[in-house]
Amino acid sequence: MRRPRLSYANIVATMALVIAVGGGTVYAAVQLGKNNVRSRNIAPKAVKSSDIAPNAVTSRKIKKGAVNGSDIAVGILNRIVDVKGSAKGGPLTPVDGAADVPVPLTGNTTVTPGAGQVGAIAIEAQFTIAGMAAQLCSPGAIVSVNGEESAYAYVDSDSATPVVELENDAAGPFGLVNPNAPLTITAKVDGDSDCTADSRLDRLEIRFVSIR
Repeated sequence: MRRPRLSYANIVATMALVIAVGGGTVYAAVQLGKNNVRSRNIAPKAVKSSDIAPNAVTSRKIKKGAVNGSDIAVGILNRIVDVKGSAKGGPLTPVDGAADVPVPLTGNTTVTPGAGQVGAIAIEAQFTIAGMAAQLCSPGAIVSVNGEESAYAYVDSDSATPVVELENDAAGPFGLVNPNAPLTITAKVDGDSDCTADSRLDRLEIRFVSIR
């Protein structure tokens, strides 16, 4: 009987069988067509930031409402909104007179909005109303910009016993018509003769915020 000759095909097939039985790794070359890779083919958490091309994630690919303040770096927010000026005043007593009383301010009271910036002023005032002399005790804080009254924080109290009252307001925009022009902030208390003499302004906080 003639013995069969070993051919090249026989040798390759035998080697493949030995590798498979012996636990070796077999590599298969697979040709992937367009759109063949789907979500179910990707292991959870397998896609890393290094796998995404620069500028690949655009605005329309982000779900509306999915990004909130905690997802944005503080440095980015600071480039959008910037506190240009910060001033405070108080305490000031009494506030029972009918005449306005200037409030000395500490901090940065002069700011200059740049071109393309929109400025706004926010104020918050805290009063202690010790009692009423007659009717409603209603002192207020007035903030002016370059001498023009702009923001007001008035409190109304009908309590005959000491009570803390808080009020706030905002004004703006500034810098749209006349950018690069300095804005100087001043403040005063608008007293009320219906307040008792020991009523006072405890604290006045002012912020000039620039939105870019």
